[in-house]
Amino acid sequence: MWELMTGRRPFWDRSHDTDLIIGICDGLRPPIITNAPEGYIKLMKKCWNSDPTKRPTARSLHSKIYAVLGKEWKYRYSPTEVIVSPDIGPIPTINPNAIYKSRPLSTMIKSAENTINTKKIDKRKFDEFFENNEENDENDKTSKKLCVYENHDYLTKEFRFNIDNNDIDKINKIGYNGLYITREIGFDI
Repeated sequence: MWELMTGRRPFWDRSHDTDLIIGICDGLRPPIITNAPEGYIKLMKKCWNSDPTKRPTARSLHSKIYAVLGKEWKYRYSPTEVIVSPDIGPIPTINPNAIYKSRPLSTMIKSAENTINTKKIDKRKFDEFFENNEENDENDKTSKKLCVYENHDYLTKEFRFNIDNNDIDKINKIGYNGLYITREIGFDI
């Protein structure tokens, strides 16, 4: 539906790789052109629902498109208006990494699933850690422990940061005039 509306293939300007798959799983969609017939955009968004059971069937989609276009044709007796927009029409350059041919995607999908699952697990562990440590604050000094982990297991290095939230002068001295003092910590993973 988006391609019919714009004359371009979705994500023509991006590489078709695992990053795109993850983006789509996270809700990435092509930009919507606002001058579509009333009801068309709403119908297109229904087709984009992440839950396949909530998407319209091909039969209902067919009848709904004709209903939307029928209303549009009924109220427009003038010839078709040509709209000039950089968002509509052919693409001047072709992205070599945007592949529209049939190809097996199972390895890319598996890689994207692993990345998504790792992100969810890592975020959950990180959130749980900081929720548990919020109770340990003493005298407005915060002791934060950041653990580097991979695939559910913690690695061997821990970092402890002591931050005094009340001492603004120390913070200002460290970051004055936009300059920052950094220190490299060397460790092997």
